[in-house]
Amino acid sequence: MKHTILCLLSTFAFAAAGAAAAPAASTEISAAGTGSVSMPPNIATVTAAIETNAANADEAISQNNAVYSRIVSGLERSGIARSDISLAYYNVNYNAPPRVMPPNPTGERYGYTVARSFSVKVRDIANAGRVSDTCMSSGATAINGVSFGLSDPRTARQQATAKAVAEARANAEAIAGAAAMRIVGIKSIDLTNEPSGPMPLMRAAAVAAPATQFDQSNVNVTVSVSVVFVAEP
Repeated sequence: MKHTILCLLSTFAFAAAGAAAAPAASTEISAAGTGSVSMPPNIATVTAAIETNAANADEAISQNNAVYSRIVSGLERSGIARSDISLAYYNVNYNAPPRVMPPNPTGERYGYTVARSFSVKVRDIANAGRVSDTCMSSGATAINGVSFGLSDPRTARQQATAKAVAEARANAEAIAGAAAMRIVGIKSIDLTNEPSGPMPLMRAAAVAAPATQFDQSNVNVTVSVSVVFVAEP
C-alpha cells in the first residue's frame, strides 16, 4: 500500500514539474507606425526639353545637338559640372505630310521631330532659377520641372524609420497591455513606402525679366512600417 502511494506521489510530482516547464503561449500582434522628418533641401534638379523639327532627319538631329551643346556650354560657364547634366529622354519621330494640305493649317508639325529632355543637378540651390534661365535663353523649348531634395537622404531616412518603429511598438504595447500581455520580441518588420519630398513653387518673373527665383520648402521624408510583435502573458 505504501509502495502504491509513493508511486502516485511521484507521478503527480513529475506532471507538476512538466507543467511548470512548459513555455508560455505566445501571441502575434501586428502594428503599424509612421515617422516623418523635415529637413531643408540642399540640392535641386531642373528638367528641361529641346524639340526641333525639319523635313530631313539629319537636319532635325543636327539642330537638336547644336542647341543642346549651346545649353551645356552655358551651364558649364555658370558653374555646373558636366557630370551633373544627364539625358532623361530622347526620341526621333516622323510625321508624314498629307498629300493635300488642309486649307486651314492647324500648326501640326510634319517631317522629323527630335525631342530630348535632360536633367541638371544644381548643388547650390540658390542658382536653380539661374540654371532654368540659362536653359531657356540658350534654346531649350520647355522647363518640365524643378524639384528640391536631399543629396544624401540616408540620415533623414534613418531618423524617420526609427520614429516609425517606435510608434509601431507603442501601438503594440498598448494592445498587449489591454490584453494583460507584454511584448517579448519581433517576428518581422516591413517597410511599406519610400520617402518623398515636395515640389517647389515658382515665383513669377517681373516685366524687367530679373533672374527667375524658386520658393522651396523643407523636404519631408516619411517612412511607414508594419511590424509583427510577439507577446506573452
